Amino acid sequence: MVRRYRDGEIDGAAYASLYFIYGQMAAHGRRFASRRFRDDPRPDHEAWLADLERAADEELRARLFHYLERYHFLGVIPNAPAALCAWLCGEWALLLCDYIPDPEQVLRLQAEGRRPVTVLSDYPRLLQPVLKKPNAWAFMVHDLEHAYKYFHDPLLHAGQRELFGRLEQALAHGDFISYLRDPVFAEKFAYLISDMNTHMMHGLQYLRAILIEYHLRAEGKRPRERLSAPASAAIADLLSSLGGQGEFAAVAERRA
Repeated sequence: MVRRYRDGEIDGAAYASLYFIYGQMAAHGRRFASRRFRDDPRPDHEAWLADLERAADEELRARLFHYLERYHFLGVIPNAPAALCAWLCGEWALLLCDYIPDPEQVLRLQAEGRRPVTVLSDYPRLLQPVLKKPNAWAFMVHDLEHAYKYFHDPLLHAGQRELFGRLEQALAHGDFISYLRDPVFAEKFAYLISDMNTHMMHGLQYLRAILIEYHLRAEGKRPRERLSAPASAAIADLLSSLGGQGEFAAVAERRA
């Protein structure tokens, strides 16, 4: 499978789909899937493997789409195979990566309207933990779940993309330099820009919360104490600069 991808015989969407199905089979054997519709045949481990090995080009894509659309996969929520189907159809702009992008790279891609999917295939790396996931297959599924959250609702997608774009601009302008020197804030901010796909107003509320926490720590205050006037003003100014006008404000108003 890796050779076929690296030789250009299959594209990123087909490669990721094969990786998903093969990984599912390796983990669960004959219990890897179940049919969604009674008229479909029960999933056959050997038949699927033979089918996918023989197929090429559009026939392979069609076969992968059929399996991913019409079957449940043990232990996997439907969002992950749905993301693969949308990728196979060219509906969602997913980018295959053979490495783990850093949070700033993920932010930039999301500001452009794309989302990375990491597939690590080198042995033994693929069996080792990847960030907080137990192995490379689990990490890829995690990426697919985030892709679903990013793309499945067009209006929600537009709001997320706008927020990520404004955060990217703020980073480029140096608005977060002093905050990112604090390791606690830096870790939580990395989560916001690379691992949090939600309504943009939720994202802004989360940002406000970690800004408040930062200033309370800087002032040596407990979590429930009141911020100083300068700290409150600094947070208000930063959030105001992110809010903007026009389309961003209109989307926020519709979705709030």
